[in-house]
Order: sequence, then structure tokens, then C-alpha cells
Amino acid sequence: MSAKKTAPAPAARRSSAALELYEKAVKAVGKRDYDRARDHLDALIASHSDERELLERARSYRALCERAIAESKRTAFRPKGFEDLLNHGVYLHNRGEYAEALKVLRQAAEIHPKNEHVLYCLAATAARAGDTASALKALRSAVAASPANRAQARSDSDFDPIREDEEFIEIVYPQAS
Repeated sequence: MSAKKTAPAPAARRSSAALELYEKAVKAVGKRDYDRARDHLDALIASHSDERELLERARSYRALCERAIAESKRTAFRPKGFEDLLNHGVYLHNRGEYAEALKVLRQAAEIHPKNEHVLYCLAATAARAGDTASALKALRSAVAASPANRAQARSDSDFDPIREDEEFIEIVYPQAS
């Protein structure tokens, strides 16, 4: 007797195709090609709704791809010039990304080392980041550039971490020392 090869059942072909898309997506994730991985996962999700277990994993990988793509777009921004650096530093500060904000604001300060706005932002961000020495140095320079910064710092919550520091008090309340 000879054994005849039988064609795989349609359901088995669909499962095989779903698994192939999934494997391509996982390989793309491994190569950090999140756009390609997302495309494969989208195709899998759209055309293989009967593969529940595989779809669950595919949706998890798709969410990972979305986060990675969003992160790459966020970090892909490259400020050009003083204004962009200052604005991006403030943006990062407002997001609570103080270490990154400090890097960007220091770049801005290299361009305009006596600019009162960048000095004040450096002081506020350094205070939030826990770098008291840098915060006080920048605040002293900001106040020297514009005495109005003294009054601003008195009520600015960004300076709460250093508000009790003797040098901070000396800078913002000079008559009290």
C-alpha cells in the first residue's frame, strides 16, 4: 500500500499562517523593528480571530511595539538652538524627567551662560533633581541676572526640596541674613 499525502485541513493552514505571522513579528521585535512587528501583529489580529491564545500574546506584543515606537518618537526630538533647548528643558522638567532636563538646560546655558531664564530653570530643575549645590549656584546667578527671580523663587514649589537650606534663605531673603 502506498501512503497518499493529504492536504492539510483549512483550519490547520490558517493556524500555520497565524503562527508564521506571529514568528515574523517576534523576530522583528528581537531586531527592534517595531514598525514591522506591529504590521505583522496587525495582520495576525485582523485575519485570525479564531486563534484566541495566539491573539492574546499578539496583543501584548503589539502594546509593547506601540510603547517602543512612542518612546523612540519622544526621544528622537533634537533641539536646535538656544530657544529649542530652553523650551525642551522646561518640557522635560514639567514631565518630571529632571536628569534629562538638566542635560538639555546645561546645553542651553553653554550657549547663553548669563540668560536669566535658563539660569532660573537650571536652579529649579536641579532643586527637584536633588542637586542642591547646582541649584543654589544657578539660583544665585539667576538672581544676579535679574533680582525679580528672588521673589519668584520665594513662592516657587520647585524649590521646596531646598527651601530650608541656609544658602537658599540667604539668596531669596537677603535682608534676613
